[in-house]
Amino acid sequence: MAKDMKNVNNWHWVDKNCINWAKTYFETELSNVSAEAEGNSVKTLAVTSVNGDVDVNQRKGKIITIFDVAITMTFEGTTADGTAVTGKIEIPEVAHDTETDDYVFDVSIDADNRSKQPVRDLIRKTLAPILRKKLDLFASDLIKVHGKDVQVETDFTKPASPAPVTPTVNSSASSPKPAAAPGTVNTTTLEETVEMQASAHDIYDVLLNQAKVVIWTRSNKSTIEPKVGSKFSLFGGSVTGEIKELVEDKKIVQSWRLTSWPAGHYSTVTMDISQSSNSTTIKVKQEGVPVGEQDITRQNWSNYYWAEIKRTFGFGVGL
Repeated sequence: MAKDMKNVNNWHWVDKNCINWAKTYFETELSNVSAEAEGNSVKTLAVTSVNGDVDVNQRKGKIITIFDVAITMTFEGTTADGTAVTGKIEIPEVAHDTETDDYVFDVSIDADNRSKQPVRDLIRKTLAPILRKKLDLFASDLIKVHGKDVQVETDFTKPASPAPVTPTVNSSASSPKPAAAPGTVNTTTLEETVEMQASAHDIYDVLLNQAKVVIWTRSNKSTIEPKVGSKFSLFGGSVTGEIKELVEDKKIVQSWRLTSWPAGHYSTVTMDISQSSNSTTIKVKQEGVPVGEQDITRQNWSNYYWAEIKRTFGFGVGL
């Protein structure tokens, strides 16, 4: 289980991939769970697959779980008249942003017929609530086991210099950057092409709709408005700027800066959105990135914009 860098460029996000641990957890907690009623009985046998993502993150001192997995398990049971029943239970989505009461349990029975219906009913009425209670403990158990691995003791109220790919101690991290005089900041340009499995309208909307931005930035303090001249603030104020130009479903132009950049210095971000028959491409051009900041800025876009949008809204290509 790899752990990503600490205190990334004042975005204060530490990430640990816990999918392998989660597979073992579900295999332990969801196997051999039984229920009985009116002479009918059922018991889960084994968890046969766990597919998806499970991460523990720290954001500005707060531990956050982000997970979205599909779980399949086998079961065996017996009806009151002695009919043996086998099959599988699929839970298509166990996710951090879905209430356990909303989890769906799809039951399929081998050689299904009417005589086996009592076991299906038993699973839905009695076994599923037991499994829900176990699943309800997953997030807290995940934090108990792995939360300590993403703890970063940092004063997040102070501006920090960008961290390189390999974490190091920066002696100037707690010193505010001076205001930039015109023409004094050496800059470069970043360009990137991102593909998503969504319509151009959906991409445009997810980047400008505050209700959705709050979700993928994981911050209730994120503010944005699809209006030229409006200011925006993301990730608790770590990213700020202004909307400069909008062409609905086609183009977004922003001034954009990190709090760790010299005061008053903004880059210009242009996102050209183009929809094809199967996906949508976002061509991103960012002009005015301070020299020395380009690698971490590029990584922040990748990790905290595109990856989070894909993960949160299912826009990943091939999903």
